[in-house]
Amino acid sequence: MLIGAFTGLAAGLLGIGGGLIIVPFSLIVFEILSADNGIVIPYEHQVHIAIATSLATIIFTALSSIYSQQKKKAIDWSVFWLLAPGILLGAFLGAWVASFIPRTPLLILFASFVLVVSLKMWFGWSPHARKPLPDWPGMSFVGGLIGVISAIVGIGGGTMTVPFLNRGNITIQRAVAISSALGLPIAISGTLGFFWSSLQMPLFKEGLPETAVMTYDLFVGYIYLPAFFSIISLSMLTAKVGVYLSHRLSKQMLSRIFSVLLFVLSVKLYLSIIMPGA
Repeated sequence: MLIGAFTGLAAGLLGIGGGLIIVPFSLIVFEILSADNGIVIPYEHQVHIAIATSLATIIFTALSSIYSQQKKKAIDWSVFWLLAPGILLGAFLGAWVASFIPRTPLLILFASFVLVVSLKMWFGWSPHARKPLPDWPGMSFVGGLIGVISAIVGIGGGTMTVPFLNRGNITIQRAVAISSALGLPIAISGTLGFFWSSLQMPLFKEGLPETAVMTYDLFVGYIYLPAFFSIISLSMLTAKVGVYLSHRLSKQMLSRIFSVLLFVLSVKLYLSIIMPGA
């Protein structure tokens, strides 16, 4: 629930995809749960489970953010519909591809993405050259790329959508609002992509011990239901708070603080690859 509260706040405040928080912290929780013989979370699929669960929760966080942003009339729906088709296709494809990537390479990809985002936020890297947004084919292509990458790492796409839109002469506030709305098609399509993959590659196989059979009931495809419901219980509420604060607090200061957290999480993930259990 605490992860959900922080996730919603970050999503509404900075337009940052919740997966940057949900995935690494979920993996920590999974390590603790795996130490308990009563809970069986397949080790090789823990990263996939964390990413798929993250995408499912973003559906509700995005809905809450859209409601809050729309009340402020901050969402440019014409831009949204230019990016949405490519994002829908890309997110489904990205989730499907991610399900075939083994645990370690997928964890390396995610940790590297988190590290890049943390450095970008700390140093304030952003496009300085301002160019008009591309036409419909170009927007669809960019949307597809954003969708693929977002689904693979389980985020709402804000870390890519916001800089892209800002480079296209859209203010940061409106870019964050549009990004919040685009988190919905990313999350829905990515979740469906993982669910489709789970039908082809089930998490649990026949002949499992009784404890594993009990755990099986806690999953829908790759989505771990206890984590899903715990996260959304507060993320929808705090997303509204984040949107409210986003129009009142210093983005630079908040970005610096959040970048430190992401850097620490990326180091933790790399250590867990080198030294399992670290």
